[in-house]
Amino acid sequence: MPLSMTGFGRALVNQYQSSLSMELRSVNSRYFDLTIRSPRLLSSLEAGWRQQIQEEISRGKLELRVTYQDLSGASLNITSDLARARAYAQAYRDIAQALGEDPPDNLAMRVAQLPDVICLEEEAADEESLARISQACLADCLADFHKMRSQEGGNLAQGLLQGLDRMEILRGQLLQKAAGVTDRYRDRLLARVEELLGLAQEEFYDGQRVAAEIAIFADKADITEELTRLASHFQQFQLILAGEGALGKKLDFLIQEMNRESNTIASKSQDLEMTKLAVELKSEIEQVREQIQNLE
Repeated sequence: MPLSMTGFGRALVNQYQSSLSMELRSVNSRYFDLTIRSPRLLSSLEAGWRQQIQEEISRGKLELRVTYQDLSGASLNITSDLARARAYAQAYRDIAQALGEDPPDNLAMRVAQLPDVICLEEEAADEESLARISQACLADCLADFHKMRSQEGGNLAQGLLQGLDRMEILRGQLLQKAAGVTDRYRDRLLARVEELLGLAQEEFYDGQRVAAEIAIFADKADITEELTRLASHFQQFQLILAGEGALGKKLDFLIQEMNRESNTIASKSQDLEMTKLAVELKSEIEQVREQIQNLE
């Protein structure tokens, strides 16, 4: 089953008087691009998370958000920077004096709310325990993430197969039209000769020249090889789509080959109906190509 590059997963683990939650989301990207947003005290674990994610996901623009809480409360440490507070307070007084006003009555409260005056320092549980918690949490998060991607991938696969069915119908119609294109050209050519020469047709008519012209046309307008290769591409497309894991790049390469064949067919079309069918085929191929961009 193919996997969508669009996904979301979350997990929460409470162990060792610690609470750790993770959210992983992704959108389409040609490459693997992971951003991790976590508390500073967990930064030493980010390399392990990155490796764990990259082992399971090959491409996509991903974001991992991590939150941590010490449930015991014992590791909370609140400190105040008194030197910074005095400097802020003096700045308040200087500004008030310059403006001819008195400092506010709640000066201490205002100063306490300024940046880095009161600091909350949180110490995590020991790194080994926290590493085990984070690995378990990330594993659960990835499982939830893959579940959504699998569901989305299944829906995309159904849409791709429907597109492939429409492309096969158009290929069959082109095959039918191609079978009579030389005969139609010969009839038009002979009718034109008769129209131009009239009663003098027997005197000037060169059957060998007309036959050679028809043979040249038949060779230029022949799309049998292109249609045969398209049939092979369609079969290969179904085989790849029935596989597992990262299939997007393989399917993207194959759809490019289909597009190349459809361009050749369109350039060889000598019939208005065949040209219309070739354009419809190119349109279906483009729609399938856009859907493939959503697969990993």
